[in-house]
Amino acid sequence: MRRMYEFACENGHRTERFVVYETTGLMCECGATANRILSAPAFRLEGWSGHFPTAHAKFEKSHTDKLKSERKINS
Repeated sequence: MRRMYEFACENGHRTERFVVYETTGLMCECGATANRILSAPAFRLEGWSGHFPTAHAKFEKSHTDKLKSERKINS
């Protein structure tokens, strides 16, 4: 099974590649050997409010707001 890992070479270049789990190094674009590194995941949670918004929640809120404004105009 292939997974995405981040690799860095000694010249400071970083790249992400889909590789098999056992791969620990590969050839960088500059010709140096790039080793697999651990990196922080790229996501954000709103921990202070306890609410984790999703695309569906944002759509639902905009949809209900639009319905409210249309009902107000038509009344």
